[in-house]
Amino acid sequence: MRPREHFDQELDALRKQVVSLGQAVSESLAKAITALERGDLELARSVVGSDAEINEAKNAIEQHAIQLIATQQPVARDLRRIVAAMAISYELERIADYAKGTAKMVIGGSDPNRGPLVASAELVALGKVARDNLERTLQALSNGDAEAIKDIVAREDAIDHDYKQLKRAMVAQLIPPETADLLFIAHNFERVSDRALNMVEKIIFMTKGDQVELND
Repeated sequence: MRPREHFDQELDALRKQVVSLGQAVSESLAKAITALERGDLELARSVVGSDAEINEAKNAIEQHAIQLIATQQPVARDLRRIVAAMAISYELERIADYAKGTAKMVIGGSDPNRGPLVASAELVALGKVARDNLERTLQALSNGDAEAIKDIVAREDAIDHDYKQLKRAMVAQLIPPETADLLFIAHNFERVSDRALNMVEKIIFMTKGDQVELND
């Protein structure tokens, strides 16, 4: 087998790893949405329990990508594919975190005595639309369908519109209404901290070669 042919096979194997991770993340998100819809605590707990496996799959993609860069001396086109695979796997891992976070809220969040979270049909519908968009993205990644990519971009505006409408409706139910905005700001600050912690993980990996999971 010629070196180029072998390298192309390795690149395709890397892509398939990312697609496989995407399928696992999509399934986790679907379970979280169903748990939210039904108040299913056991299903929610299964989502939380599957997160470690998803993290391991994402780390395996990173290791594979780094190995290809270190051993194959990829040209610019190849390097773009490798870097994209790493970036997409990162985004998928974050989506899995959102699924886990949703599941934890279903279970009870910070108040284990609260009981299952009751969600509106509109919120469940928004989750299903978001998951459908993820599925379309994975399909485009799997077969390189340019038209599917255009459709995903077009649908994003509708998702943003639905989200804003739902947020306004939820804010209107709170007393005082400012509470929702303050909670949203607090959430933003927490996300900044999470992203900074993710950067620390990458710095540790870059300097020591250790894969660590600082966000739980």
